[in-house]
Amino acid sequence: MIRVQRTIAFLAFLAVPVFGAGPDVIFEGMKTELKRASTLNLGQLEKPYFISYAIDEGTSWSASATFGGLVGEGSSPFRAGEVHLRVGDYKFDNSNFGSAGGARFDLRSFPLEDDPLAVRQYLWLATDSAYKGALQTIARKRAALGSVTVNEQLPDYALAPKNVVSAEFVPVKFDHKAWTARVRTASAAFNAYPSLRTGVVEYTALDGYHRMVSTEGTEIRKQEAMGSVQIRASAQAPDGMVLRDWAVFYAGNLDRMPSEAVLTKAAKETADSVMKLAAAPMGEAYSGPILFEGVAGPQLLAEILGRNLSIARKPVVPRGMPSQAAATELEGRRGVRIMPEMFDVVDDPTKPMFGHEDVDDEGVPSARISLVEKGVLKDFFRTRLPVRGYAESNGHARMQGGGPAPTNLIVTTREATPVADLKKKMLDLCQQRGLAYAIIVRKLDFPSTAPVEEARKIIAAAGQGHPVSQPLRVFKLYADGHEEQIRGVRLHGVNARSLKDILFAGDDSVTFDYVENGAPLGLIGYGNSNASVSVVAPSLLIDDLELVKIDDELPKLPVVNAPALASAAR
Repeated sequence: MIRVQRTIAFLAFLAVPVFGAGPDVIFEGMKTELKRASTLNLGQLEKPYFISYAIDEGTSWSASATFGGLVGEGSSPFRAGEVHLRVGDYKFDNSNFGSAGGARFDLRSFPLEDDPLAVRQYLWLATDSAYKGALQTIARKRAALGSVTVNEQLPDYALAPKNVVSAEFVPVKFDHKAWTARVRTASAAFNAYPSLRTGVVEYTALDGYHRMVSTEGTEIRKQEAMGSVQIRASAQAPDGMVLRDWAVFYAGNLDRMPSEAVLTKAAKETADSVMKLAAAPMGEAYSGPILFEGVAGPQLLAEILGRNLSIARKPVVPRGMPSQAAATELEGRRGVRIMPEMFDVVDDPTKPMFGHEDVDDEGVPSARISLVEKGVLKDFFRTRLPVRGYAESNGHARMQGGGPAPTNLIVTTREATPVADLKKKMLDLCQQRGLAYAIIVRKLDFPSTAPVEEARKIIAAAGQGHPVSQPLRVFKLYADGHEEQIRGVRLHGVNARSLKDILFAGDDSVTFDYVENGAPLGLIGYGNSNASVSVVAPSLLIDDLELVKIDDELPKLPVVNAPALASAAR
């Protein structure tokens, strides 16, 4: 659904694409050139056995404001193309090789007017380059196989049935000026908090059209749209620690983006949260049960479950070169219990939620899959790249290069416990173990808005393990029921194996929407591609988890007060 976002990198090369009534001349040009490209031949060398063309186009709008002042705004039409070509056959081709190389074509120069001949010219040159590169790669791959032994022979590409999806493009009516004024007004809410270091409200809206054709007969035409609003604020504690919080809104329909009142309220709540964090005491090391309450439950599962439900395939590499494939934490555990028996997990792209998807980026219909049944791992997100134990796709190729990602990940439990009782059970455990308090996490920084330097420290602290995002809203819960917010702690040693230590699940069901980009910690603004995802899950009480105190060097406080504080003092 969010494939159109990948074209943002091309916005510097844009002109206005024309969507007119009548025949789709671009689509017809793609089909014509595809038919001609299937006859490519260089002497006795392999012909392509698979070619696909994809074109994404549309318009993006964006604006950002801080403390009531506009920082930037603009609208940009875009169009970008992608050529996918394979030589050899489904069993052995030029893909899945660790040192691809080969000729490349400048994909930035895609024509933007509805001129079928210009589009075909581009596709011709891109295909020619891809074909020459594929021939070089398959030759290198054969040479590499002459000096290494492959333990498991798997096909290089899975067969997929022909799929036809045809929907006309109907441009949305988006009021860019009204939305620019809206984010400016919402950001003005930060003016009531003169101690804030930063306070930003920004929106992005995309309205696009995706076309795809392949030599297998697949033809896809569908409209794709997404709107998002991100609100961020930060403040500095008396010891210099910078604290931050955020609120993000997503919509798959631009008519359903949040109102000015909703955004203004969210900006105030974000600022309030940051100010409370700045005033909170530092936390300390803790080992014991932790309750992930509310949105923290699906956030945690998005990070340690959703991001691990795929299988990496080791590519063929020349002898002496390291493999670039990194195994996920759940790889090789099919048929093994990874969660308590009370849990079931499905991924259902048919649900009318943010992660809804009819067809994936490889043209395969997205299918509902049962991932965990009674705590036992049953399946993974699969693409057309065959992996150990699976020969076909289940329609989850949603990332650049055909990488897998969830759609609507839904976690349910057969044994729900009222959230209030979860706290009582956690306090009972703490009393039995002589702990002075329990810990509640109500929000994680996932996807993360952390500055790159901070993210690097989190990743480095994880060592050889997979880093987990920092908790933003953390509270001590004492035996008498009162809570105390703390700051300056990180989760330590939390990973997919921690799922087996879930003791209880709440009777709530919280939906968390986010954009998966494949970057460490889901760092917003990074990664090579994006997929819209919804995670539905209850609050979770997990045993034997650790918090560690952040012991980083802290920045100094500003030499002078903020302008608003200075003005108030006069």
